[in-house]
Amino acid sequence: MTGQKKQAVLKRFYFRNFTIMVVIPLLVVFIGAFSVVSYLIRQTAVETIDAFQDSVVSALENDIRTASLQLSHFVYANDGEFPAMAAQVHQAANADQYFTYSQQLDQAFHTAVVPSQDILSGMFYMKDGGSVYMADKIILPVDAVQASGWYARARRDPNQVQIGGYDTNRVRLTYTGQRRNVLILVAAMALDTSSDKSGQIDLLAFFTSTQAGDVIRRARGREELGRTVLLDENGQVLYGDFGSQALQEYFAAHTGMFSADSQLHRAPLRENGGSALFLFRSRPIPDTGWTLVTFIEEAQLTRGFRQVGGALVLVVAGLLGLFYLFSRRFLNAIVAPIQTVAQGMRQLVNNDLDIQVEPSGHEEIRDLMESFNQMVLSLKNMLAINEEAHRRKHAAEMQALQSQINPHFIVNTLNSIRFMAQVSGHDGIRRMAAALISIVSCSFRSNVSPYTVREELEVLDSYVYLMQIRYSEGFEVHYQIQPECEGYLLPRLILQPLVENAITHGLTEMDEELGQVWISVYCEGDSLCLEVRDNGQGMTPEQIEQILRGRPRTKEDNTSIGLENVLARIRLYYGPLAKMEVGSQPNVSTCVRLRLPLNRCEKEEAHDPDTDRG
Repeated sequence: MTGQKKQAVLKRFYFRNFTIMVVIPLLVVFIGAFSVVSYLIRQTAVETIDAFQDSVVSALENDIRTASLQLSHFVYANDGEFPAMAAQVHQAANADQYFTYSQQLDQAFHTAVVPSQDILSGMFYMKDGGSVYMADKIILPVDAVQASGWYARARRDPNQVQIGGYDTNRVRLTYTGQRRNVLILVAAMALDTSSDKSGQIDLLAFFTSTQAGDVIRRARGREELGRTVLLDENGQVLYGDFGSQALQEYFAAHTGMFSADSQLHRAPLRENGGSALFLFRSRPIPDTGWTLVTFIEEAQLTRGFRQVGGALVLVVAGLLGLFYLFSRRFLNAIVAPIQTVAQGMRQLVNNDLDIQVEPSGHEEIRDLMESFNQMVLSLKNMLAINEEAHRRKHAAEMQALQSQINPHFIVNTLNSIRFMAQVSGHDGIRRMAAALISIVSCSFRSNVSPYTVREELEVLDSYVYLMQIRYSEGFEVHYQIQPECEGYLLPRLILQPLVENAITHGLTEMDEELGQVWISVYCEGDSLCLEVRDNGQGMTPEQIEQILRGRPRTKEDNTSIGLENVLARIRLYYGPLAKMEVGSQPNVSTCVRLRLPLNRCEKEEAHDPDTDRG
């Protein structure tokens, strides 16, 4: 029962972590990506609508500008010649005069208004209720024309062009040549006595077909553009309903709502009369009071993406379901054998070296169990090694550590020599070669032969010389050596790794400040102290802890191996009383101090120093 409970706990642990680490992040990423992409697609759709509205507004503004200029030119050209001709037509005494004057006016109209092919008609509305037309006659009753908003505005502001419009799908303007679903632009101007010397003309209006209506009509076939209507100054549909009574009634009931920018409203504007949430994008038409409104179902903006997203959700859900079934079968096949191995490991932790588990389960699990059994046997054999083997291992370890120093600085030195050979004289190459020979000679010296402090400092001089060349004299080295300490014997190359660490890890990242390294050898109490201090970037407490306590390494990991090697060697050479002390302040300084017990330090015969290392 206990094993079954443990298996159930392991399964719950597995599925809980799978849900937390895989399923939930996957859902969060999917939902986030879906929201972002949906937003971007919606913004792209809105930008497409804006570009379409720009084209409509541009076409409409261009047509309004053209019609206004044509109307103004016709009124004021030749000191009011054309209004005078219209008054003459209106005052014709008989049919022959009327025909003659009308022909003259019509010919003058086509000559003065260029181009005139888009103008359906030019109408002079007289103060007595009559009218005179050019091109084609507008058949709207005069009272209906006078009741329109553009007529009233024109009469209110004489000699100013006012704009109006008609949808030929709802209003018939001429007897012949009229197409359906065309937006007709009206440019009108009321004339005062300065422009109408006859005093008979009330208003002149040009009725012009506009390209903006064609743009709106062609866009109805594109789903991404929805539908577009043009509202007049009163918020009523001027153009674009294409016979839809529901559309006219909706905008008539919501006048003033669509002034500018984007709005979301639920409206019964589907083709089948149904209600849905629509995005309304509005754009005012300058100098007219009109508003261009494009509306499209909100769901239609991202409909295609939502369909793809739904399919992806189903696919991901199916994959997760298959993974769940596979995981249950996989766990049932491995949980029990793994529990057996775990129980064996717990017994091994309790120093039971006689434990052996019975292999079971899949082949891989059986291999694992057999490897566990072999590991236990190997552990028992390792513990049976005698004291002599331990002593030999100690000696071999000492020799291995002695030769572990990574000579990568030699490669850098050779590169520096090659560089010197190219840019400097032979004397520099000679000095570098001499320094390199000194270091290499020390490296090939017998591992069991110690160096005096004096000899160690001589080798260190060569190394420092090479490093100063490599780093372009980017640092200075100062020696503080007690003369009585120079005769003590040391393991070879024990100071070089400390100096190398100070230079390569402490000083190379300095920008402008000159690097400084202080090397001190002195006696303090019952200890021989070897100290290397720098003013470099320092180390963190975690890095110091790793150096002093050691850490597992791969073959390629050489970081701080010099300090760890030195610490291991002095402990093997001088015993547990030998210590390494590391003090550091980030971006200020680092000090590495070796304390060697004097009672374990041998000393050569007295020697008179011939150099002074100040």
